[in-house]
Amino acid sequence: MSIDTKKPKKNNLRYFGRVTKDLYTTMPAEITVILLLKVVYAFIALYQVTITAELFDAMGGYHSGFVSKQDLLGISYVFIGVYALPLFLSLIEYYINDLRIFVKQHRFIQRLHSQIVSLPLINFERPEFHNEIARATACIKNNGLLNYFYGFTDFAPIIFRFVGIVIVLSRFHILFLPLAVISIVPTLITKWIYNNELYRYKRKQTPLSRRRDYLWNVLTGKDTIKELRTMDIEDYFIDKWTQERDECLDQDFNFDMKSTNVFLFCDIFKLLAFAASIALSIHFMKKDIITIGQFSACIAAFSSLQFYVEKLVGMITEQNKQANFAGDYYDFFDHEIETSGKIPCKPLHTKLEAREISFKYPNSPDRVLKDISFEINKGERIVIVGENGSGKTTLSKIIAGVYQPKSGEMLYDGIPFEELEKESFYKHYSVVSQDFVKYRLSLRENIGISTPNQIENDQKLMNTIKHAEIQDIVAQVGGLDVQLGREFDGVELSGGQWQKVAIARGLNKDCAIFILDEPTAAIDPMTEYDILTKFIDITQVNTAVIISHRVGICKFADKIIVMKNGEIIEVGTHEQLLSNRNEYARLWYKQASWYNES
Repeated sequence: MSIDTKKPKKNNLRYFGRVTKDLYTTMPAEITVILLLKVVYAFIALYQVTITAELFDAMGGYHSGFVSKQDLLGISYVFIGVYALPLFLSLIEYYINDLRIFVKQHRFIQRLHSQIVSLPLINFERPEFHNEIARATACIKNNGLLNYFYGFTDFAPIIFRFVGIVIVLSRFHILFLPLAVISIVPTLITKWIYNNELYRYKRKQTPLSRRRDYLWNVLTGKDTIKELRTMDIEDYFIDKWTQERDECLDQDFNFDMKSTNVFLFCDIFKLLAFAASIALSIHFMKKDIITIGQFSACIAAFSSLQFYVEKLVGMITEQNKQANFAGDYYDFFDHEIETSGKIPCKPLHTKLEAREISFKYPNSPDRVLKDISFEINKGERIVIVGENGSGKTTLSKIIAGVYQPKSGEMLYDGIPFEELEKESFYKHYSVVSQDFVKYRLSLRENIGISTPNQIENDQKLMNTIKHAEIQDIVAQVGGLDVQLGREFDGVELSGGQWQKVAIARGLNKDCAIFILDEPTAAIDPMTEYDILTKFIDITQVNTAVIISHRVGICKFADKIIVMKNGEIIEVGTHEQLLSNRNEYARLWYKQASWYNES
């Protein structure tokens, strides 16, 4: 499906208030100093034009005998000082920008992260959402907000220089002004078009650059490079990454070549205008309208006027581009965040209930879940089974409140999920998913992170370790505070050990509802059977939901929910469902040979 890359046209001032407010909130002292420096730069810029003209006049007067050597030296010293002062001020600006502001700007990344995690998780199923994250992140990493803000503050020095040069040139002859302005009209039009096209081009290229970066991560990632090597498919991915990279480079080259040819014409046009100004100055000098000293000042002033008019125009078009990039950041914050209900969530008292739940993923025409209804009573141990693609994992995410159903509702003690306060709601759930995270941290953190305020409580951790029966892992690695993962010179665990640690992390959370979404799917049936039977024993006083496509654990469950093609087709105990001789019985007898106990 094609990705919509269109974006409403934005004007330069659209985000000025938001950017200014955020910068002053984050770094008030630094921004104030920078603004004061910009004001000083503006006045210096105006005086630089004036002192330059005075120096040329003084040199002409000294040559003609009207100005003394002492007066010429005095003006020269002032000239040097006026041009040297910005160099000193730039050191202060460097300290503020590259040291103070650089550190504080990371708060915008933190704010972006907070926004990402506050949005409904279903957004991550949309490809365009990942493009939006990439563009918003690029804005911050490329100093997009500061560049946008500075773009406005940089106008003052340029305008002051422009006004000063206009005043100087007007003293010589008024014809210089339209000549200078006309010379940069092609550049004005070209840069305006170029910057708008550049933004649209970069926006359209986002999916391609994301694929290129993804393939690079595949080529360099620890978890993928092993398979590439053993399957001997490195060359395939290198070729694929090279193809994506070269396509990006080719697009960049073609875009740059088109603009280069146009800008070359603009430069030639400016050069011809400059030549015309020289000819005009010579004509005025022959007519005694200007002196020889004024001739030099006139040429310098015309060149400066041409430069600053072009710079001013360039800043306007550049600011239009920066407004678009700032928009990538702020438009992301215009997403509707996940709403939280007002009712505090208390420990489960009676049951969880699903009423006629249906669900489908973004950009998908088909429903993954179709009018599902069931109950999970407090203290029950439920196993939801079905073959791959039956909708089990999606259902687990709805039970956990991660996804919201498209129709129907989930109830917690009779209260709709959306009416419950999210923060207190999630405190009562512990979820271990099939794609659990292997944290490259200490073993203590891997287990204790589920209850951060108790992470240093050794007694609590050891109780969890005992219940999860992973004392052998603690002994093998050498203690709780040992680093895990070879990436940081730590101890590496096997796949099964990582899974046991993930389950221990889930058990360590002080809550009443546990959901295991096939965290053992990647290991053999007997090992999975051992892990899940221990989990069933551990959670006897809790409400537990196990998602699995294997049925070995089902005979220990209080209730089994059987799914197929997004629907619940059977509900009952192991004995009841076997006697029904339906889908569950088919799965059981198909997998019976996997389990010694069967």
